[in-house]
Amino acid sequence: MKVLVLHTVPPEAVPAGRDPGEFDLSGAAANLAAVLPDDTVVAGVRGEPRELIAIIDACRPDVVVNACEAPLGRTDFEAHAAALFEWLGVPFTGSGSETLALCRRKDRAKAVLAAQRVPVPRAGLFPCIVKPADEDGSAYIDDRSICEDERAVERAVAHLPGPALVEEFLPGREFVVSAWGRVTPDHLSIGETAFLNGLRLISYAAKWDVDSADFANSPLDYRSAIDPALRATLQSIVHGAWRAVGARGYLRVDIRLDADGNPRVLDVNPNPEIGPGVGICRAVEEAGWSFERFVRQQVEWACA
Repeated sequence: MKVLVLHTVPPEAVPAGRDPGEFDLSGAAANLAAVLPDDTVVAGVRGEPRELIAIIDACRPDVVVNACEAPLGRTDFEAHAAALFEWLGVPFTGSGSETLALCRRKDRAKAVLAAQRVPVPRAGLFPCIVKPADEDGSAYIDDRSICEDERAVERAVAHLPGPALVEEFLPGREFVVSAWGRVTPDHLSIGETAFLNGLRLISYAAKWDVDSADFANSPLDYRSAIDPALRATLQSIVHGAWRAVGARGYLRVDIRLDADGNPRVLDVNPNPEIGPGVGICRAVEEAGWSFERFVRQQVEWACA
């Protein structure tokens, strides 16, 4: 079986306020290739359609390991690479283009989740959080995103480069649930984010600036105590979210408890970080899988 690991490379200039490392998938691609057959091809691309087609034609892969997150440096093009693979009839790992496109628009994904009775944050309540409706990676999110009144909401919305999603701020525990399976989430790994020293949310700095106070104050723990009833509820919610968005392969669901202890879905990410030691890589290892087993299983599922 010939495998092509295809990843996007950082653009020459990243949007203001964004970390270039957010767009660098080279480490993730190398991590993936390291556990695949020796004849696996790794290719970094800017994301031009002709460029992708030329590489597919030259390599003639049986399957593509899709690590294309921001073709041409644009996160709104994330689903386009998957759509091109679908059009060309090339199997690839991870979710399809429709799922990727849906989940990137948090407002639309939220509506779909709610329609399928997956619990989500409510609107029209204070305190609330203002976040981009069409970005990922906690872009443009910091402590100013939490708003106590309408004037604060107006300021937070003005800070964003695109459409905003405004919903209740949930004050309870926050869980990161990674799920994987061919067409159903047969395997789960649950971590809990601890918020220390007054930090109240996962900001952009907490996710990408390893030297920041926010990063230090938001450790992720896969050994925290979770009541069996709550664990079962989290698992049920993830199954519902997976079905609602039509996921396959793997995804991550961020869930937080409201003031009454009820879990609500903050985000569904069908293309979570897959770099070494973090994201889905760490999650599967915490669940007792080797990363090699996970990646090879993804390739098998993509070809099934």
